[in-house]
Amino acid sequence: MESKPMLFCDTKTVLTYMEANFRFNLALKIPSIRKAEKAAPLFINSLELYDSRLYVNRKEYKIRAYRQCQANVGLHKGEVFYDFDEFGYTLNLADYIEPGDVKFFGNKCRLKDYGLKNECPEKKKISIPCNHSIRLYVSDSMYELPYKNMKIYQLMKRLLTIFIGNRRGEWIIKHFRPQDNVLRWPVDTRKPIVQNFEICTYTHNKLNGLQSIIDTSVPIPILKMSFSNGKIQDHPLFKNVEHLMICNHVCTPTVSDLFSIQTPIVTLTSPATLDTFLGQLINIFMEKPRPIGVRYSILVKRKMNLTTINHPKEIRKYKDAIRLAMGSEAVAVARYSKRRSKTWLIIEVVARN
Repeated sequence: MESKPMLFCDTKTVLTYMEANFRFNLALKIPSIRKAEKAAPLFINSLELYDSRLYVNRKEYKIRAYRQCQANVGLHKGEVFYDFDEFGYTLNLADYIEPGDVKFFGNKCRLKDYGLKNECPEKKKISIPCNHSIRLYVSDSMYELPYKNMKIYQLMKRLLTIFIGNRRGEWIIKHFRPQDNVLRWPVDTRKPIVQNFEICTYTHNKLNGLQSIIDTSVPIPILKMSFSNGKIQDHPLFKNVEHLMICNHVCTPTVSDLFSIQTPIVTLTSPATLDTFLGQLINIFMEKPRPIGVRYSILVKRKMNLTTINHPKEIRKYKDAIRLAMGSEAVAVARYSKRRSKTWLIIEVVARN
């Protein structure tokens, strides 16, 4: 029987059920399916992005800069994970922004790389040039390119463009962890739907940048972030999040700032001490009506006797729980709960019985 090429729609269907890394590699080797690959729905189980490496479904793509002159003195076999200039200074990534890139943090200081043991022969104008290259490690394979033609951040941009650039079909990231300082995002691509978002350190600028690259028309089930000091400001992205999880939170009166966030469910996963602040916290929570379903879960170091809390809207109180009126149809409840041997303070709004 004579074989026939698959139709465009058939190719899309087959590609949809392929694992992401296998699919990307196949499209690189077979140019005729690239258009279908970009149009077919894509599901990525996990995507982690760093300045010099990325993980797609836990498969690592690692980039290193190589200097032969440094290998001769035994410095990391001549490899470093950052870009540098001809004087041995680490390049400030914030100074190298291309269209589509998202900068999460402010400019960083230009620091001398004291790990370089000797100067490059090219700097000394020695006739024999030093071998500079950029290396891409994928599984057990290594690919090498001339460093003059490609920097680490440029190769990262190219990889992301090959993988997720120019997408026209719907694509979903189940677990997304952008950990880099500058996100080298493709210029032209459809925004992904993100199901579980882990953004590492919270900054308002980071939320601005991330909101510009993801599909915010679809709710984000979980957003995880770390925060240690200052103030968490409300952000339009929080309104699209169903469950906000915060770790490394130093529990001070700034915890009450979380009550202004538009996310209905908020969890603080670092142990807090609320002994002298719990009454004030409940007062702040009761300052305005809140919709049924709002819930704050705070990991605490120890319980406090809730019968010591006094509030004019109090309905009933026990040692481990207190109920307060919130309008005619809802009740605010503050209670302790035990989960996996840990004690949580739950402050929530429920319907009146």
